[in-house]
Amino acid sequence: MTRPSPPKDSILDDAWDGIVGGMDWLKSVLFGEFADHRPLSAVVADMLISFVPGVVIVTSARDATAVILRLASHPEKREELMEWVLLSACLIVVALPLALAAGGAAAAGAGAIVGGIAGSELGAALRAIMLMLIKEATKLVELVQFLQKFVHGDVLKFLRAVKFATYEKTLVQAIGKFIGKLVSIVRSLRTHLESFRYFDSVKTTIATLAAWEKKFYALQHDALKQMPLALAELDARLGKVLAQTAPKEAHTVSAGVKVENKAATVPVKQRVRDTPGKVLPKPMPKAPTSAAKPAVAGVAKPKPKPKAAPVAAADDVPLKDSPDPVKPPDDGANTKKQAVVDAAVAADRERITKLSNEAQEAQKRGDRVLAAAKIEEGRKILRPHLPSGPGDSWDEVIKRLDVGSPKDGAVFWSGDPLAAQKYAESINGVTLETTSGGRIIDGWEEVNKGYTWDARYGDPPYARDLWKGVSEQYAEGVTGNVSTVQSIEKLSDTNTLWHNVEKPVIQFKMISGEVKDLSMYKIGGAGDLIRLSDVEVNDLLRLEGTVP
Repeated sequence: MTRPSPPKDSILDDAWDGIVGGMDWLKSVLFGEFADHRPLSAVVADMLISFVPGVVIVTSARDATAVILRLASHPEKREELMEWVLLSACLIVVALPLALAAGGAAAAGAGAIVGGIAGSELGAALRAIMLMLIKEATKLVELVQFLQKFVHGDVLKFLRAVKFATYEKTLVQAIGKFIGKLVSIVRSLRTHLESFRYFDSVKTTIATLAAWEKKFYALQHDALKQMPLALAELDARLGKVLAQTAPKEAHTVSAGVKVENKAATVPVKQRVRDTPGKVLPKPMPKAPTSAAKPAVAGVAKPKPKPKAAPVAAADDVPLKDSPDPVKPPDDGANTKKQAVVDAAVAADRERITKLSNEAQEAQKRGDRVLAAAKIEEGRKILRPHLPSGPGDSWDEVIKRLDVGSPKDGAVFWSGDPLAAQKYAESINGVTLETTSGGRIIDGWEEVNKGYTWDARYGDPPYARDLWKGVSEQYAEGVTGNVSTVQSIEKLSDTNTLWHNVEKPVIQFKMISGEVKDLSMYKIGGAGDLIRLSDVEVNDLLRLEGTVP
């Protein structure tokens, strides 16, 4: 008589209890008994409603696992950056305290302590900010009010110090550990079931476990690409929120601190003739008075002691037909809002520089695909700032590009960029295109084909203005010895950016002493570099550009 096989569910339950022990909710997800099909907004809303700072670390590990399973089950959701932000919000609460415990603040990175907050408290605050920023329409006042429940001190100061890009390494490592644990569970279950004597009754379960293993590996691969993009998007969104009108803040002023206190200007007393039936004419600004006579050379006139302005009697004030205009007070700059904008620009600049350097390293290793992906990530940060109308400028793009050069290592070129780059490498220097910022915009088809070069070819905005701006910024940053590499036909071409933009800056720096020497080379027929004589250099320096 054949002995009946035990039910498949019984086999799975026994295997699960023996290998995992608990976490029945995970089993229900892995084997299709429950799937999270809710929209992202609903998931975020539930997390915010149940947000309790003191116990959030307990739920974050389960939340992170649930989001990983959600992304593994639905590959289409991996294309949505906010899904990765949701995963980051769950992971940061667990990852940050573990990184601090393992190696201290130095091992956890630059974001280990922000505004005096660290550990699980910082993780909870960052989780709250991430969840709030997933909603595109988040207002600054809402964010501040939510954080005030558990962040003590100046909430705005804390928000301005947050840089999500600094947590990229910590979060990537955390997702690797979570996925590694899930893969270990799936693989152990599959191995156990494959060795089970009732193999035929659990073939479907084994196939399901093998499929999950592939999904987890695919998710881990996508995380390396999407996580940095999600963090960059978070920094951009936080910058936009902080640029809004800030709520009123309470300031404590310590005794003994000297602050600027401008006294109100007392208007000059005037007497105006009042003629019945005559309308007073509109006051017009006075013409500037003539300059005072110069003092006699060599005679130092002592400065008079300041005296209080005498109050004129009514009879001493001259009678006028119309009053003199009163000078309005100067409008002060909104320094607080500008500081927030500058911080957002600095964050973008730092992130773009990091991506560019990573692209360079990948290129050196021969990984062109990764290098191109890093360059594209940098361009994605710049893309919202590209000019779209005739009156728009490239300023917001230019200020986000680091085109700095090492001392004695700046190389300028006209005609042959490859020859210039080869020479720059030989002196451990750079050309504009091989700086951190230059690599991002060099060969950018969206700019090259989407914008005309100058007025000869179409309407503004012009691509030349971008290169004019970064060329000037590059020239302004050079120090020490400077070199140029130019083709023979470009040496005296007064239409080049060298003659019109870069050379004037270098000439000024030579006068000020910031540039010690200028070495100019022309490219010979065999591709060799021929150094120009001092006479030839001086002649070329005297040429004036014809295209400002």
